[in-house]
Amino acid sequence: MNRKIDLKGLIPSGNELRILLNSKHISEGEINFTLKGKGIFCGSGDKIFSVPLLSATLLTSNEYENIIDKSIARNLKPKNKMSKLELTDNDANWQESLKNLLTPDFNPFLDIPNIEPTKKPILTVIEKNKIKIRYEIKRKDFSKDFINRELDFYGEIFIEKQDADLKLESIYTHTSKETELINRRIGVAIAKKLKDSGITKSDVEDGITFDSFQDIERVRFFKRLTGGLETELRLDNVDEIVISREASITPLPDDPKVSWMNDTVKYMTIDGDRLHNIFLMADEKYYQYYFINNMALTYKYAVNINLGSVKVCFYFSSSSRKKNTFDNKSELIFEIDAIKYENETTISSRNKIKEEISEKIRFMIKNEYEKILNERKNNSAIAIRESSDSEIKDQQYTKDLFGED
Repeated sequence: MNRKIDLKGLIPSGNELRILLNSKHISEGEINFTLKGKGIFCGSGDKIFSVPLLSATLLTSNEYENIIDKSIARNLKPKNKMSKLELTDNDANWQESLKNLLTPDFNPFLDIPNIEPTKKPILTVIEKNKIKIRYEIKRKDFSKDFINRELDFYGEIFIEKQDADLKLESIYTHTSKETELINRRIGVAIAKKLKDSGITKSDVEDGITFDSFQDIERVRFFKRLTGGLETELRLDNVDEIVISREASITPLPDDPKVSWMNDTVKYMTIDGDRLHNIFLMADEKYYQYYFINNMALTYKYAVNINLGSVKVCFYFSSSSRKKNTFDNKSELIFEIDAIKYENETTISSRNKIKEEISEKIRFMIKNEYEKILNERKNNSAIAIRESSDSEIKDQQYTKDLFGED
């Protein structure tokens, strides 16, 4: 990233500030954090309510600089999502099929404003069953001409086949909205290339989205992530869980524990280390009335001989540009927010520790998601069997009633 610019003489106000705050680069959280610092509490985190409030105030130079710096820092943190494709054959040569993917005619940067590719996508075969695609961009015109910064971002895609598995697993890492879009375009091209080559059964990747879950499964999945991964990732603290009723269509029952939320709560934050004692999380009968928007957890990690703590954020991110609508196709993302080290480390060892932690988080997500799918399958089988048994009993009752043989 380029040298930091002094913002003290560039503080917008009024309509100019409103334009800046409404840009996609500034999050609702950054606006509400600034409002709270001024002693202003907004009942809703939505920009429709918070932007007019902050625009009506005068920002200090420090407040303005903090908004911009927090936004840039948030964008630069790598965000990860997972997907998979099913192979037609265990011996399919999928790597060979992808070697001609990045032709001069393929331009994933097309029509994305204010960016310049600094390193075009390069496909690298890392080992027998693993490849990597990486690229870098420079983004200009950060916020409607108020700050003419140039920021560097990268995108990365790993594709790997497990030895005995008939699936290709992809890990997409982006550091900005632009690289997220570029990743998506490359992913679509990969899936199409493999399907056209007869390597995979579908040209649509199977990812974890909001609507991948049914009924109470989503809250159950998030809660299980707090369980960690044996001794390798142990829950240390629940930093924040934001629950929402935005996408829920189930009316609240006449239960004093939750009825007070009706028409009064759109979002609510839960934190602390006694999560399982909170009735909304402890009792599954309440799971149908809300969704988890995002969750930040701190785990104690053990990677080989290295010990420490890591803060991880889990949330659903939408690619939809439509405002005031909930996107059921929003994708599950995890983000390593911060890592602390108990051992002495070098830059190289820190990178290795981060890679190992990321791999363990992916394994945990995949494992818990597959548990949810298996439970759903088993429950469906039980329901079908019970329905069949009930039908047989009804038929027998009818025969007995009318004396039929």
